[in-house]
Amino acid sequence: MQTYDYRNSIGFIVNRTAKVFVKALDSELRGKVGVSFGQWKILVILSIQDGITQKEIANKLELEAATIIPIIDKMEKEGLVVRQADKSDRRNNRIYRTDKADAIWEQMIECATKIREISVKDVSEKHITIMRNCLEKICNNLNTHFNLGCDTSDASSVDISIPSSNRNVKRK
Repeated sequence: MQTYDYRNSIGFIVNRTAKVFVKALDSELRGKVGVSFGQWKILVILSIQDGITQKEIANKLELEAATIIPIIDKMEKEGLVVRQADKSDRRNNRIYRTDKADAIWEQMIECATKIREISVKDVSEKHITIMRNCLEKICNNLNTHFNLGCDTSDASSVDISIPSSNRNVKRK
């Protein structure tokens, strides 16, 4: 039988690295801000487009809608988001950040920045650029070949600046 050296597989290395990134960021966020990685992902999406539906959030995170419901439930209970019925379709809930979430946003960014800085310690900007380009190319190759329909076009353009509080929603 032919053996397969999975430990040197690009997929294995990328997956292992991603898991370590998630664990490190989750630990930092929980320790410094009291927010989980799952909550962070939702807040990042809402920082880009506040007031979208649960289904839209799930689609952007490439998750099943039912997967994020307990996370949003907890976030609502903790005062990080509010649900409001969609005025045009009351069957849908729109999710909005609260002032409490906005107040800790900068701390969350600091956590993410710290993890990034630690992760690329002793790695040159040139190598970071090469790695980013290679990973994007691998992702695009797999998406194209397997017709996965995953959107990688906006992955590098996420603006994680402090969100605006100019929203037409009753804030908590």
